[in-house]
Amino acid sequence: MNFIKPFFDKIRKICREGLTPKQLALSISIALLVTVFPIFGLTTIVLTAIAIPLKINLPITILLSYIVEPLKLFLILPFIHVGSKLFNMEHALLTFTAIKASYEVDFVRTIKELSFELLCGFVGWLVLAVPVSVALYFLLKTILIFFMKPKAI
Repeated sequence: MNFIKPFFDKIRKICREGLTPKQLALSISIALLVTVFPIFGLTTIVLTAIAIPLKINLPITILLSYIVEPLKLFLILPFIHVGSKLFNMEHALLTFTAIKASYEVDFVRTIKELSFELLCGFVGWLVLAVPVSVALYFLLKTILIFFMKPKAI
C-alpha cells in the first residue's frame, strides 16, 4: 500500500503544474467529450491534436480518456439510436458485440459498412455529448475556482 501514495502524489503534481481552473476544467471536459465519441481508435490522436493548440494539459486528457474509455461502450448504441430517431430512419439491428467484432476485423470495411450507423452515432453524440460537455466545463470551472483559491493566512 505504500506505493499508492507516491503514485497519487505524482498525478496530483502533474495536475497542478501551472494550471488555472479554466485550463483544468477545459482539459477534463474535452477529454470526456472526445473519449465518448462513437468511433473507436481515434481518441489519443484527436486529444493530442486538440490539446497542443489550446495549451491544455495533455497528460490529464490522456489519463482521463483511458479511465473513461469504458463509458464509450455504454454510450455508442444510445448515440446511434438518438441519431436514427433524428433522421427518422431505421438502422440495422446492431449489438455492441457486432460493432466491436467488425472493428477488430477491418477498420476501413467497418467504416464503409456501418457508415449510416456511424453517422447516426455522430449526430447523437453531437446532440447529447456536446451540450453536456459545455455545461460540465462551466460547472467544473466554478468548482475549481472555489477550491483552488489561495488560502488567506
